[in-house]
Amino acid sequence: MKTKAEKSFLRGYSLVLHSFLTYLIYGTLAGVGVSTIVRLYAEKNNLDQNIITSVNTIGGFVGVIMTFVIGSLIVKRGPRLVTCFSCLATAVGLLILGYGQTLGMYIVWAAICQSTFNGYSWSSTNALMTNWFPRKKGFVMGITTAGMMAASFTTIMFMTAFSPIIGFDNVCLIFAIGIAVFGLITLAWVRDTPEECGLLPDNMEMTAAERARLGGGENLQVWKIRDLVFSKDGMLFIFGWGLLYIASTGGATAFVPYMIEEGFTPTRAVFLMSIMSVCSALGSLLLGAVDTKFGTKKASLLFALMYTVGYTGAWLAHANPWAAFAMATCALTAGGANANLVASTLVEQYGRPHYAHVWKILYTGANLLRNLCFLAIGTIVSLSGTYSRVFLFWGVVSLVSFFCVLFSNYAYRSAPNASNWLSIRVDS
Repeated sequence: MKTKAEKSFLRGYSLVLHSFLTYLIYGTLAGVGVSTIVRLYAEKNNLDQNIITSVNTIGGFVGVIMTFVIGSLIVKRGPRLVTCFSCLATAVGLLILGYGQTLGMYIVWAAICQSTFNGYSWSSTNALMTNWFPRKKGFVMGITTAGMMAASFTTIMFMTAFSPIIGFDNVCLIFAIGIAVFGLITLAWVRDTPEECGLLPDNMEMTAAERARLGGGENLQVWKIRDLVFSKDGMLFIFGWGLLYIASTGGATAFVPYMIEEGFTPTRAVFLMSIMSVCSALGSLLLGAVDTKFGTKKASLLFALMYTVGYTGAWLAHANPWAAFAMATCALTAGGANANLVASTLVEQYGRPHYAHVWKILYTGANLLRNLCFLAIGTIVSLSGTYSRVFLFWGVVSLVSFFCVLFSNYAYRSAPNASNWLSIRVDS
């Protein structure tokens, strides 16, 4: 029979569902759904798809600045309030997208979308799950991040099917209302830490060994930007996960156009993306389980290896449609695990108490690289005339990332005690 604490911890389990939904929104608007949104907006307003894809880079660089700002807000105000505000801002952006008619209006949407997704999913959601499930973070975030790929056979399919019937503008209106309501519900649903509810992380006390591995009790103000960014592991994190982030976002964005180039109809290409997304959701769960059982570093190496083999194989299989689909799916099966492994890496290295502080610094650097994916797609396709070269590029950067992860130290480390007036405090 369940104890009172175990019954109360049902709130914690419900937050896994909440976080799954935030990644569903991310997948729809800023992940795999980007190519569908670009296509529908271009068709609606008679604009060039490659140009629209490329200008997402502008929104992305605005998003880099907001990544740091949002990270600071999460540290000071917690994931709950930031998630609510970000959902409301996203709803406003959807109205601009749905009723916009120019390239400039799309850029405004891109800036809002690329900024707010860290407020309702990546930064906030991962901080929330880390607070509630520090020991089970790999498995739990394997579930939550599967939401981004579930978007392909739910919300994106709805967008594709109903835009020709009721109009793209009305589809955006429906999404805007739904996301705004979800944001308001978050205020009543979410609590930032289990301690706020009189509970414990994972609903159990930490052992001495777990505290040594996950951290706890240190002064949260001692990590400085210089100590993080210019350390070996900090640089390897920024470049390794930044490049994997390029491959993750870029591969999902380019998948449908590549399948169309391989000879599939747009409808069939979207259907294939749905199949791929089911595989990716399962891959997220699998790699989350590997993270929990065998360690974050081994799971991350497997992740980077699947990207390298799958993307390179998709390039080699060009002009063989089903082989190209199989290899691209091999890569993107790992895609759903990107969000949980990047977060799990920082928890392993810096601990639960420092996670939000460190995330806003190192992830901002990785996010800066990620935004090059849209420019890379537009440039490579314009110069080569084929999406297969895009997948070759993803394979190369994934191989570089593999070695960045390989040479990283995943052991928990304490913050240096040295004080220097040239150093900028993390909480500044």
